[in-house]
Amino acid sequence: MPLYDQYGRQMAMPKKADMLEPIAQPTVGSVRHIQAGHPADGIEPVRLSAILREAETGDATSYLEMAEQMEEKDLHYAAVLGVRKRAIRSLELRVDPGDDSEAAKDAAEIVREALSSAAIKEDLIDMLDAIGKGYSVTEIMWQYAGGRWEVAGLEQCDPRWFEYDRVTGRQLLMKDFAGAVPLQPFKFIVHQARAKSGLPIRAGLARLAAWAYMFKNFSLRDWAIFAEAYGHPLRLGKYDTTSSPEDRRTLLRAVRQIGVDMAAIIPKSMEVDIVSASSTGADKLYEGAARYWDEQISKGVLGQVATTDAIAGGHAVGKIHEEVRSDIRDADAEQLAATLMRDLAQPLTVLHFGDARRVKCPRIRFVQPELIVPADMLQLMEKGPAMGLRIAIRDVRKTFNLSEPEEDEEVLQAPAAPAAPVTDTVAPATPARNQRQLAARQVFEPRPLDALDLLIDQLVEDGAMDAAMDEDMASILYALERAKSMDEVIKLLEGFPGESLPANVQELLTRASFAARVAGEVNAPIED
Repeated sequence: MPLYDQYGRQMAMPKKADMLEPIAQPTVGSVRHIQAGHPADGIEPVRLSAILREAETGDATSYLEMAEQMEEKDLHYAAVLGVRKRAIRSLELRVDPGDDSEAAKDAAEIVREALSSAAIKEDLIDMLDAIGKGYSVTEIMWQYAGGRWEVAGLEQCDPRWFEYDRVTGRQLLMKDFAGAVPLQPFKFIVHQARAKSGLPIRAGLARLAAWAYMFKNFSLRDWAIFAEAYGHPLRLGKYDTTSSPEDRRTLLRAVRQIGVDMAAIIPKSMEVDIVSASSTGADKLYEGAARYWDEQISKGVLGQVATTDAIAGGHAVGKIHEEVRSDIRDADAEQLAATLMRDLAQPLTVLHFGDARRVKCPRIRFVQPELIVPADMLQLMEKGPAMGLRIAIRDVRKTFNLSEPEEDEEVLQAPAAPAAPVTDTVAPATPARNQRQLAARQVFEPRPLDALDLLIDQLVEDGAMDAAMDEDMASILYALERAKSMDEVIKLLEGFPGESLPANVQELLTRASFAARVAGEVNAPIED
């Protein structure tokens, strides 16, 4: 099956010698060198417009150098752009097989092993340099050992060594002595960040922030001039009309030295007054302008200002805007994952398995790690098992970062329950029906037992209550069901033959009633 690059062009399988040879390396006197210009020095609107137009027409050298200077000279732009790049560190990189075949699983393992090295993880941030400049190029350093291709490292390339074609503005070429040449297959990772639609060179955030950077520099320059003129007190020298020109020159030197050395000597006949400067709040104008452009840069790079600039209600608003920033982070991660699949996972799969139709390329994605709040886990541990939820001990240890204790290691234990009192008597067997009644009472009455409770328990255990219910309650219940008024119910209950109950039940009722009456009189707990 023929191979195609990211631009849809058919390409030949690269040779082994070409794969092992570094290509995009700087050399003295070549078109690829490390010396750079500084077009951002003294930038003004006409020059900035010219730089941006040159980038559109194919010569992006000055634009890329200006983007580099912006990160070096503007602290705020460098900070928010660094936050945007490093936000991907909070995500977990995963590699999944292209399908369920064994070959696809082997290919996924090869790619996973290549991406797990510390060197490549660091280079992921360099690839995201495309967020600011529009694109980034990384050369893959291959090594071949034991019949296997491995990634020995990744080398970031200076973006000035590359340019887009002058026809479509989308195909990236490498500068060489013979002119711009196509990139060699399987040797480069080209990441293009799409902050906006259109030509790739116009999609970088540096182009968006360039105007804010220039106007902010105007404000800072004017602020410095204002502070120089009005930040120091005025030194006013006074001389007499009879003073000589030499005396006047002496006085002028004196007032100048006072501003620098804070010491001077003058004739006694002369005076020096120090007049305090009054800015009348004009300095706030420059500070407000600089702060305004910082906020615009924050909006352009992060999509919000609440987490970077001090505003009213910044903490609460920042919590909401954090979700917006996560959306931008996820979009950056999806673009980078697609680049890694195309320029790294696919070459590794083809080099090891040959025909791309036989083995599908592994899928690369960035996912948010699952975060479990310990307080929520504690509530789940307390209520979950009672509702039938099974919780693995491994998950509990992972949530609280607890290790598995050794066999002889001291561990925390629950306090021992108080021992039940030992009695010599053996409780008689209780019928199943009575056991259910006792169990129900233990559930709905979790309080200390008093004499009435003991009476009920004894009636249930010896079966006296069942006998009373069967023998004497049937007739009264039948009559109560047919009662038409409360008066009839009262008369039926008054006529209830209490003497027909068994003797032991009557005795217990008498003792319990007496105990309850005495307890009520003296305000004491009921005791048998």
